[in-house]
Amino acid sequence: MKLWLLDADVVIKFLEIDVFDKLAGLHELHVSSTVIDEVKYYHRDGKKIPVNFRKQYIDTGLVIESTASIDEIKDILQLLPSLKREAIHAGEIESLAILVREKTLTFCTFDAAAIRTLPFLSVTERAISAERLLTSSGLTLSSGNKLDVRLSEAYFRSNVDEGKKDFIYSIGKK
Repeated sequence: MKLWLLDADVVIKFLEIDVFDKLAGLHELHVSSTVIDEVKYYHRDGKKIPVNFRKQYIDTGLVIESTASIDEIKDILQLLPSLKREAIHAGEIESLAILVREKTLTFCTFDAAAIRTLPFLSVTERAISAERLLTSSGLTLSSGNKLDVRLSEAYFRSNVDEGKKDFIYSIGKK
């Protein structure tokens, strides 16, 4: 069993493609407190399906809530250039703060801005694409579901590479 920290985009997409519950049965899943509040609904078969993530997943023990302190969040924000800080949302910021603190967790997101911050925080090696998470868990998409390009390993790697370039460039400007 591996420990995973999931961003809201991944949780919502995994609910949509009907693999989230299977993943929760295979692994210890963590989400930040902010992400819990961000996951309100998902779409499946053209229908908007409401979800009370706290009640269905946190309170039942299927997913673990993790929280970052204000100081941990401040520390993350200080490590990021202003353009990076402005591009990522509260859920990603808190998740990144938790990732930096909790060395046993691996982060999964497909938010390009969040992926591009990983090199600035020295946590690139502890992050994974949604496609790789599914594959390494032995999960496949339900029939009729096609992999969203944003979940792909190629998309993840491309954004990591962009983040590394940005990081190298930022060092050169100092």
